[in-house]
Amino acid sequence: MTDAKAAAATVAAPDKELVGVARRYAEALVDAAVKEGQADAAVQELDELASEVLAQFPAFAQILASHRVPAAEKDRILSEVFQGRASDLVMRFLRVLNRHGRLELLAAAAREARILWDRRNRRIPVSVRSAVPLNEDQVRVLSDRLAGLVAGTPVLTATVDPGLIGGLVVQVGDLLYDGSVKSRLAQLRKRLIEGKTHEIQSRRDQFSYPA
Repeated sequence: MTDAKAAAATVAAPDKELVGVARRYAEALVDAAVKEGQADAAVQELDELASEVLAQFPAFAQILASHRVPAAEKDRILSEVFQGRASDLVMRFLRVLNRHGRLELLAAAAREARILWDRRNRRIPVSVRSAVPLNEDQVRVLSDRLAGLVAGTPVLTATVDPGLIGGLVVQVGDLLYDGSVKSRLAQLRKRLIEGKTHEIQSRRDQFSYPA
């Protein structure tokens, strides 16, 4: 794997084979974290490392992913950057990845750890898009409503999409609930066009004569 490809795998989803490798590392981390009573904290820490460090500083992610940088040098960098900031458990995990030449899978392993831990705790990821930011009361009401629809505890990730005009788009796995104003307008436009087409065809039929 070239450095460029390795860096991309560090911050983006790698291919299926590498996802499987990342999943095995993630499972080992979660199991160790459970034994130490630190699973929630460790998974959250990896989430933040991936989103706030790797995604925000791609040059640093590329150094970790590079197979041209010796493992000893990477270990020095890990100590310099994360020692005293990351938990002992996460530091051990980073060093395990480094020893096996798999630091390019760090972001993927973080994603897989989150998926695994949420699944074990029956937490259901829910993506919510709205035209304006949702306040705490709206998020709570939406969570309560979704709790009756999903087989677990809904965990909402809310984002703002001004293109929606208003309303919400909620995605649970492969299921999409589109209640946005934009969607309703599009459906209305479609019905109007279909109605107009039907009206024109009816008028044509009225003025048609048998051959």
